[in-house]
Amino acid sequence: MEALLNWNLRAALYLLIFAVAYLLFLRRNVSVGFNRFYLLLSTILAVVLPFVSFSLFTVRNETVQMAFQLPQIIVGSVAQYDEGIAQEQGFGIKAASVFAWISLFFLMLFAVRLVYIFWMIRSNQREKYNEMVLVQLNTDRAPFSFFHWLFVSDKLQQDERFEAVLAHEKAHANRWHSLDVLVFEILQTVFWYHPAWYYLRHEIKSMHEFEADKLALLHISKPNYQKTLLELTAMGGMVLLTNPFNVSLIKKRLLMMNRINGKQPARNWLKILLLLPFLAAVIAIQSCNFATDNVEEVKLEEDKTPAFKQEQAPGEEVFTEVEVMPEYPGGPQAMMNFLTNNINYPEQARRDSIQGRVFVNFVIEKDGAVSNVTILRGIGGGCDEEAKRVVKLMPKWTPGYQRGQAVRVSFNLPIKFVLD
Repeated sequence: MEALLNWNLRAALYLLIFAVAYLLFLRRNVSVGFNRFYLLLSTILAVVLPFVSFSLFTVRNETVQMAFQLPQIIVGSVAQYDEGIAQEQGFGIKAASVFAWISLFFLMLFAVRLVYIFWMIRSNQREKYNEMVLVQLNTDRAPFSFFHWLFVSDKLQQDERFEAVLAHEKAHANRWHSLDVLVFEILQTVFWYHPAWYYLRHEIKSMHEFEADKLALLHISKPNYQKTLLELTAMGGMVLLTNPFNVSLIKKRLLMMNRINGKQPARNWLKILLLLPFLAAVIAIQSCNFATDNVEEVKLEEDKTPAFKQEQAPGEEVFTEVEVMPEYPGGPQAMMNFLTNNINYPEQARRDSIQGRVFVNFVIEKDGAVSNVTILRGIGGGCDEEAKRVVKLMPKWTPGYQRGQAVRVSFNLPIKFVLD
């Protein structure tokens, strides 16, 4: 659940960045095809980027990792700390549950709308006409399309304005605008709370209409087309997930018809070029984010190498991973219980408000005994000594084996001291 929340927060941030970029550079751009491409690509990138793990700026560290990393142990300063953590986790679970239920609601709403459209297709007469499938409606409602299905009333089908409607909706079908609509509606299940999603959805629907108008004008004269658009504006009955002919963008569509076929100002191309470094900066931010996550691990390898080699016995190889790894008696959970039950928050650390992570390195010998307990990185205030003391108290482990022989295996254990 934490990973899902982390993904959603990252995706929401990228979605906001892309929306602001569109607002600044492309909102008034007349290249509707490019705008549509940007809106789709930026939305997909916002979803995908949080999953991408790469680094452009972290210098590769060739130091061999000298220990197997164990899960982190968290030590609270007072007994009430555990209760606070439980309450915080409980609140997080409740918030995640509310988010999941709302997302499920939007998913069900999307499914209902989709089923309704296919019910309309099956419950009405259909006829193939000029690369489209006409779904003949008995009610007098505004025409709309969904992929290659054109929903139109019998009355309008006999009208002279039908050719203009057909040209417009055929353009929607040929440009696969319904697929864009489905993608954005599916994403509503995770971005239902995000204003940027609603803004981008509105913009891509506008691009659909501008693009369909442009293609329709190749076959229909502009005066007749605009007249038809104005006359059908008052008709209602729009169905969501579809491409309605009379979508409420009349003024913008009429203005765009006059601009879109004219000469495009040079500044529009400059705006497009400005997006390239902007997108590069977003990728750089993503890369730096992962690089930051790995800084501590790289530094830890640099810090621990000399301390480890100083205590290594001559001729005794120490492994980090073997065929059969050593195991604490009772398993990992038993080890966690042992450590948390025996570690005490030092009084000096509490007085001096010292908190942080102590990294302990130790070796499981061939007989399972714990040896060479070393502090790789400490925080002082008695926390280092306390962590080292408790690790030394651990009972013998089941030793590790490599090629059938018992071997020495090194481990790193992070212990986090947290004040309430």
